Order: sequence, then structure tokens, then C-alpha cells
Amino acid sequence: MRIAIHDNPGSFASKWIEYCKDNSIDFGIVNCYDTDIMEQMKSFDILLWHHQQSNPTDYFMAKKLLEALEFSGKLVFPDHNTNWHFDDKVAQKYLFEGLEIRTPENYVFYDLKSLKKFAKSSSYPIVWKLKGGSGSRNVKLVKNENELIAIGQKMFGSGIREYDAVDGIKEAIRRYKMGKKKMIDIFKAIAHLVYPVKYERMSGKAWGYVYLQEFIPNNDSDYRVIVIKDKAFAIKRYTRPNDFRASGSGYIEYKKELFDNELLKTSFEIASKVKTQCIAFDFVYRDGKPLLVEMSYGYRKEGYYACEGYWDSSLNWHSGNFNPYQWIIEDLKETFLNLKK
Repeated sequence: MRIAIHDNPGSFASKWIEYCKDNSIDFGIVNCYDTDIMEQMKSFDILLWHHQQSNPTDYFMAKKLLEALEFSGKLVFPDHNTNWHFDDKVAQKYLFEGLEIRTPENYVFYDLKSLKKFAKSSSYPIVWKLKGGSGSRNVKLVKNENELIAIGQKMFGSGIREYDAVDGIKEAIRRYKMGKKKMIDIFKAIAHLVYPVKYERMSGKAWGYVYLQEFIPNNDSDYRVIVIKDKAFAIKRYTRPNDFRASGSGYIEYKKELFDNELLKTSFEIASKVKTQCIAFDFVYRDGKPLLVEMSYGYRKEGYYACEGYWDSSLNWHSGNFNPYQWIIEDLKETFLNLKK
């Protein structure tokens, strides 16, 4: 068994490489952007690539390459079941409905007439999102019918930028005050009022749809549970001051007691339904029941180093440090060996 790893900054790759070196696993570094990558992969059995939606090249070609490799008989991470709905909340809406997963109500409209009809009878506030984005990017609370129709007129007219520059400035200032950004980051954010970020140049403006999600009140936080096969770990993320958004806030707690058995049981059940290799679920609560808001196969490693342990699928707790990136490789290794039998 030989593993190829695409080594991109800020990804899982550094942990994969470290694990392979420490355990004498045969691996090589590849550049998935090379035009002959399919030829290079002939000498490998597995490709690991933690691609990211904020990288414009990844945005353009990662899913295509991974699908082609999987179709040609290679094992990949992320595979089709893990990857096809990544960074696409509209795709997830259809998937959740098809699998009867408990979520807030989700709506999507493809013409202004239908949206206007809905706007007249809708309850407010309601959450508007672009289909892509992480860290609460492209997420707004719509307070009334006029605001919603104004969004619709843009989305079915000239379109809306994939990157909200004003929100980006506010976020840079907030994180600077937290000590997590530098002054130069604020100036860079201001520059994006005029100069689009790289992935915007490739993706263009969002246009042609409006995606909405029911607002669930009385939540000062959300719960992220990451499931990798038969193991799970979790964090609680608090909302920003005077805001309903928790993702990307930087206010995190890790204590085991924060996560109830129903949340964990629900996470394992959904992961089994969607058949993913690795999945991060974002939940809020209504009437004591967890509701799945959205999901993503990827996450920032740094936010999880302080986790106190993990649960197995029988909800047994395992205290202490753990390596979830090792679990991904071990799962693929087991699959590879089973296929060779």
C-alpha cells in the first residue's frame, strides 16, 4: 500500500505526513495541480487531499480530480460520499430531506416570483445564506419581507459577491481585538472593498437562487461534532457578541459534560446514513432536541487540539490525547486490505 499526500498549508496534510513517517508507512508528496497527476497516481494506491473552499484552484478542480481517481479504482480522501455535498448548503438541503434528518426548515427558490410569494407569508427573522462559505461567511439574518425581496432582486439580477468585504473588515477588527489578527490583516480586509479575494475571481458572483433557513431562537452557541467512522469528538462554539452566528467566533469550550448522549447518538446515526469518511456536524437545539444546521468534511485543526478525549460509537468515553488524522489513514488502510482479499 502506497499513499500520496497533497501537502497544502493549513490542511490535514502535516499530520498525515507526520503519522506516516512515525509509523514507516510508504508515502510520497504529490502536487494535485500537476497536469500529469493521473499518471503520477499510477504508482500510488491512495490519495489524501484536504482541499479547501477558500483556495480558488481547489474550488475549481478538486472534486473533479478526486472523482476521476475514485472512478479509476483508487482510494481517495475525501471520497464521493464525503465530498459531493461539501460547501454546498443547497445540496445538503436535498440530502437532509431525502434521508429525513431533523433540521431547521430549509427553503430554496430559483425565481423572484416564487420568492416574493414566500416572503409575504414567511415568519421573520429568517436566515439567508449563500450555498458556500465557512466561518459564518455569507450568512445574514433577514428581519422582514422588504429585506428578503431586496436580496432576491440582487440574486436574480446583478448577483451578490461571494465575499462580503464589509463583514470581512468587521471580522478582522473583532479578531484583532481578541489578539488573533494583526493590524495588517485589517488593512488587507479594507483592500478587499475594491480588490476581490482570489476565490471570488474564479467563482464570480452568486446568482440565480435564494437559499433560506429557519431561524432557531434562544441559542447562544452551536455544537460541532466530528465523526470519523466509529469515533467522535466535539466542541461548543459560542456566538459573537450581539450576533447569532457561532461558526468562526473563536469562543470555544471543550468540557465533556457539555455534550449529551442524544447529540452524540444523533451524530453517529447521521454519519451512518450519509456514509462519510469524516464529517463535521453543526447543531443547534430546539425544545431540548438537536437540529442539524449543516455539515462539512473539513475543519481547522487548531480548534480541536484542546479536546479532552473522544467517544466511540457505543458512547463510551476515551479520555486523553488522540489523533483523528491517524484514524482517516487507518480507515483507508482497512478498506484497502479488504479489497485485496
